[in-house]
Amino acid sequence: MLKPLRHATALAVTLMLAAPAAFAQTPSPAMQRAILDGLNAETRAEIERRATGGNSVYEVLRITLLNNMQLANVIQPGQPPLSEVVAIDFVRSAAVVRQGDGLRLLGFDPQTLRYKP
Repeated sequence: MLKPLRHATALAVTLMLAAPAAFAQTPSPAMQRAILDGLNAETRAEIERRATGGNSVYEVLRITLLNNMQLANVIQPGQPPLSEVVAIDFVRSAAVVRQGDGLRLLGFDPQTLRYKP
């Protein structure tokens, strides 16, 4: 089961490196609404509360996910910190995050945006 995930991740990383501008775009309002609808009530309320003043729902999701990964202590001593969420796959409950000069695939709960090993 991990093998298809590795292939999908490799494809996603290849696409991100080939066309980074495509991944920097904010999803449509309909897509952002669909993402919000998949969150539990508490997480959805928090995201909506913070998505004001020019902050899109997707950007707040990315920051929340990054913060939750940092709080989960997924970094070993001596490793560089996680610096940004590069891509989010809600279907596979996985996020690609930048860690130093590399990328790392981390699982998360799609309802709470919390780290899930």
